[in-house]
Amino acid sequence: MYTYIVVDDEPLIRKGLLKKIGTFEHSLELLGEADNGADALALIESFKPDIIFTDMRMPEVDGKLLIRTVCQQYPRIKLIVISGHTDFDYMQEAISAKVVNYLLKPFSRDEIHGTLHQAIQAIEQERSLQREVVLREVETEQMKRDADMQAFLNYVLAPHSSIKTPVFRSAEFAAIMASDQFILLTIYGPQPLTAQQLPTFSNGLYIPHPQTDQVLFFLMHDLDCSGQLDLQKMAEQTASIILTKSETTDCCVGISLPHTGIGGVREAHHQTILALDERAITDFGKCYVFSREQFPLHQLKWARTYELLFFIESGNVPKVEELITDFFAFYIRQPDALLAHLKEQCRDIITETKRLLSNYIQNGGNSSASSSLEAVLNVSFDMECIRHYMVKVLTGTALLLKEDNPYASDQVIDNVRTYIDNHYTKDLTLEWVSSLFYLNPSYLSHLFKEKTSENFTDYVNRLRIRQAKQLLTSTDDKIYRVAKQLGYDNPKYFFRVFKKLTGWTPEEYRKQHKSFTANNKEPGHV
Repeated sequence: MYTYIVVDDEPLIRKGLLKKIGTFEHSLELLGEADNGADALALIESFKPDIIFTDMRMPEVDGKLLIRTVCQQYPRIKLIVISGHTDFDYMQEAISAKVVNYLLKPFSRDEIHGTLHQAIQAIEQERSLQREVVLREVETEQMKRDADMQAFLNYVLAPHSSIKTPVFRSAEFAAIMASDQFILLTIYGPQPLTAQQLPTFSNGLYIPHPQTDQVLFFLMHDLDCSGQLDLQKMAEQTASIILTKSETTDCCVGISLPHTGIGGVREAHHQTILALDERAITDFGKCYVFSREQFPLHQLKWARTYELLFFIESGNVPKVEELITDFFAFYIRQPDALLAHLKEQCRDIITETKRLLSNYIQNGGNSSASSSLEAVLNVSFDMECIRHYMVKVLTGTALLLKEDNPYASDQVIDNVRTYIDNHYTKDLTLEWVSSLFYLNPSYLSHLFKEKTSENFTDYVNRLRIRQAKQLLTSTDDKIYRVAKQLGYDNPKYFFRVFKKLTGWTPEEYRKQHKSFTANNKEPGHV
């Protein structure tokens, strides 16, 4: 569709022109007629037509002034002159204005149609060029935005703070970073999330997480925000709208405090994770605002961790799977359990599992498992995702250790001794070890004495005191800390056992060690 106006002081000329234009093959829309240049300029100002048909000699404002004004103020409008005069000045003005054609009255239909084809071709060429320019600008801005988004994510998610501070070049990111304050929202959903599923806001943008499609960031700002409280309230309202209009009711949103500049985005991200973790495990469909008044987590521990680790170490995959199920069921049963409780114990279990690997496999002590866990915990805010990871890692470790199972001896006491040798620093009891090897405690006590000529408790104490001597002479740790490291919750009991086996109290042993060392002797022996 192309639009046009007709300017001529002779009504019959206008009528004849319109009749000829009406048979043109393209769809044209008449926006108005004028019988002088002044009225024509008013029409042009109001409607911005694509094409103007104009006479040259008219009252008030003639064609020369009209085409000169249009050329200066509306250079994209195509001018077609219709005149009964071959005046040189008129034609020179038309040429300088680059009119499409200068038609002399009377003109034929074919002349009008041919001139219209020229005008439309010129319009299309300009529109095509304009579209290409706009498209390139959009593509360039999108490339800048994508690059900024990647730089932002690299900076926020990098494990170390030494990464180079990014410089943003897209309009959106530059505006946010130039604002007085910004707030980061971390949006989590059990199902994949896309920005297209969520409402749009003029003062922020969605940023997809590079590692999971269940997490979206929303970086928002308000250039007109007068204070921290205003922006915080705005963020909470935004989160509420996101939750209300999202396609799933199980989303949850963590909200950071207001921050300034790119230097604050890492802390903002950390705050959103803490906010999401400080909620009940089964709590969804809400927003959670980080508070600096964080309270220490109360103690909430699943009691079967060492049992799980034993079956990982022994390569018993079915028992590992059974205990993982019990582990998560335990937290579901706790009415005051927070996601942070679950994640903290997952960290403890993975740390101990990594230690097991380091005991049996070369380079097993690297940090890949712990780093992998942290990456998972930073994007997982429901039990199922965490459970899936724990099953994968712990059963995988059990399978890996199965061939090197240290408890594969036909002699059960050999297996028991191996377990004690590896874990004497833990809180070992006869009942506990008996349960691991499916033995009656009395029977294990009898069998252990028979095979080793030493009772269970004495054997454990001997290993612990041997290690205690090493710690006392190689560290400055307090005595109660040494006792704790070796599985003695009661320091007084540690004192009694140590003196019974060495003839010295721990303090005396440490004090005398220097002088005995000088003479290449050791005070006491176990």
